[in-house]
Amino acid sequence: MGTFSILAISKDGKLMGVAVASGSTAVGSRVPHAAPNVGVVATQAYTNVAYGTEGLRLLASGLPPEQALQRLLAEDPHREMRQVAIMDFAGRKAVFTGAEVPKERGEIVGKNHIVIGNLLKSVRVLESMAECFEKTRGNFVLRLLGALKAGSESGGDKRGVKSAAITVVDKAKILVSLRIDENPSPIKELVRYTLEQLDMAAETLKEGGESLA
Repeated sequence: MGTFSILAISKDGKLMGVAVASGSTAVGSRVPHAAPNVGVVATQAYTNVAYGTEGLRLLASGLPPEQALQRLLAEDPHREMRQVAIMDFAGRKAVFTGAEVPKERGEIVGKNHIVIGNLLKSVRVLESMAECFEKTRGNFVLRLLGALKAGSESGGDKRGVKSAAITVVDKAKILVSLRIDENPSPIKELVRYTLEQLDMAAETLKEGGESLA
């Protein structure tokens, strides 16, 4: 519980990513899921990891996100405790927040992104994330991290933030996959490690012709 996430696709449709932060430890081991040329999933609140693994499998089999999500929810007797978002490389989206998910909770669906969260200090956390992602330009990975930072600075998890993670894929491979499992400043550390990794992959991760740095 107590998690805020962003899922997104780059403007050119070549990259997809999911970034997440939480007051729980090791959020990267449970919440974010991504597969090259398939899509991304965030499964949180009372997390059921199967929404991530099975969600990606259903996308890979050809189901659109909405059908995949509805199938998973239909098989889950505790679905009202789940918060799930799914996106595919076609830019299609699906999101669900159950009635028993801890407040403050919410979801924002934009043109190229979904923001979801629960056990938040306020819904302003999600609004700040969406606004940041929409307004910033340039490197796709840094836009995701900027959204996380904006969410944290707007209050984040009611309990504070202990862990964070990011995964970015293209249509062929995983480009970035990093986790900070427990740290007093996990988003700051995640940005630092990501920048180090981006320095090694700058040409691969260009979006719209703009440099990653």
